[in-house]
Parts: sequence; C-alpha cells; structure tokens
Amino acid sequence: MQKLAAEFVVAADACDRMQKESCQDADALLFRKFASQRTVKKGNRGGAQGHYAVAPSGELLASSSSANPQILVEMMKAGLAKWATLPREKRLLPEAPDPTAAESWRRAEKLYPKDGLALRVVARDRKRERWPDSNLDFAWFRKDEARSLLPAEPKKGDQHDVPQGLVHRLAQFHLVDNVHALNYTTFPTKAIEKARITTTVVQVEGDLVSVSFEGETRTSIEGSKKIGYAPKLLGRAKYNVKDQKFVSFELVAVGMRWGLGNCNQRHNPDPALMGIVFTIAGDSPAERLPPAFVSRYSW
Repeated sequence: MQKLAAEFVVAADACDRMQKESCQDADALLFRKFASQRTVKKGNRGGAQGHYAVAPSGELLASSSSANPQILVEMMKAGLAKWATLPREKRLLPEAPDPTAAESWRRAEKLYPKDGLALRVVARDRKRERWPDSNLDFAWFRKDEARSLLPAEPKKGDQHDVPQGLVHRLAQFHLVDNVHALNYTTFPTKAIEKARITTTVVQVEGDLVSVSFEGETRTSIEGSKKIGYAPKLLGRAKYNVKDQKFVSFELVAVGMRWGLGNCNQRHNPDPALMGIVFTIAGDSPAERLPPAFVSRYSW
C-alpha cells in the first residue's frame, strides 16, 4: 500500500461539511462531484465517508468504504489503471483553482496556538467492544491559558487550582466518548457536576518548573438520552518559565462512561471503563488539525 501511495497525492479530510448540499465551498463542490459517482455497496455507512482515487478534475477513478487493506490495495490499483487511460481533458479542471479559496473554509486552522499549547488527545476503551477501539483529537490552549495551568510565581510545594473555565472546556469538549467515532453529544455547562484540576509544583530547577496534576470531572446528561463520563485525572508536566512554554505534558483521565451518545457508534450503553490521554502534539501538518469542537471555544 505504501508503494502504491507514492503514485498518489494523499489527502484526508472530514466529509461532514463537504457532503451537505447547502455547502457551496469549492472543495465541497468538487468532493460531491466525485462522491456522487461512487457505487455504494451494501453495508456501507457514514454518508460519503470512504476512500477515493480521484483525478484533479473530480473524475472518480475508484472508491471503497472498506477498511480491509487488501481491498484498498485493489482500489488503488484500479484507480491507477483508469488514470492511465484518461484523456488530458478529463484529468484537469478547465481552470486552475483559486489558491486563496481555502482561506474561507479553513478559518479554524488559523487559530493554531503557535506560542501556546497543542495537545494530542487519544481516547481508548479498557475492554475492546469492537474495532476501532481508540480515536484521536486535539486540544488547544492559547499562551495565557497554558500559563494559567501553573501558579503565578511557582515555588516547590505550591498548589494551584486550574481556572474553572479551562477545566469546563476539557469536561465539555474533550472528556467525551469518541472512541469509535466523532461524538456530537458534547456536554452543556449544566451537565457538569464536578470539574476540578489541581496543579502541584514538584520541583523548580532554574527556568524549568516540574508540576503534577490531580483532579476529577463528572458530566451527565439525563432524559431520553442518558450519557456521561466520570474520570479521575492524573498527570505531570514541565514548563520553561523563560521560554513560556511546556516542554513536556502528560495527563490521563480514567473512569466510567455510559450511554450511546450521537454518532459515536456505540452498541452497548452499559457503564464501562474508558481512558483519555493528553500529550504534546507534534509539529507536522497532521498534528495541527483543529480540535473537533474548537468552534465552541469562544475564541
């Protein structure tokens, strides 16, 4: 598959915006052009989600919604074979795309906190329910928000309550059950029953401050759709006060989750252990993806 991928320009994106007819962005129009050409086989789910081999013109070469590697290999081979027979007029768009067009639908990416803290967020079940059993998101903090995770003048032994607004943000938008798929059931403020994280300064060595984190949250929605999560949180980090940035960060949340949520593909609503891990994200384009609910950050 890696060898075949070298013959393609590989791209990935979320299709929930682009598959809506109401969206008239250039990328959405192109996406729907080739997505509408695919042959949907029995058992396919997720709207227009899937894998596509596409010419720059939007001409569909091959497609699949299977996660089976061998099926994907065959799809890629079929796409390359069709590309080889495609005349030039079908390979390219009649006019070059506007290079500035993406600025209108990539606004969230401009919020990336270059001088703040970007965390990689992985949610995983303790007991595997079905594949997949983990999922990835990101959590962002602006420079002043990241600094507020520590005391103003840190000294060994100092304790500091992380601002409630930041703990609430984590509880509402990041401590959610998205192990199997994106969960649109985030928690409103009224669903927060507990939300606390305490920072303790463990050591101060020159400009480097070592801290530990301890806390807990509990969020619960009642009514016709009961869903919730009640984890304990533990972590550690190192912060360079001169450079004003975290050089390491690890935070783990483990607790019982319950309910089915919306779009998270759960089959069993019974309570079960789920863990979520926060670590510093890398600097590659793939690690700069906006958090799923960054639009609700009030930035």
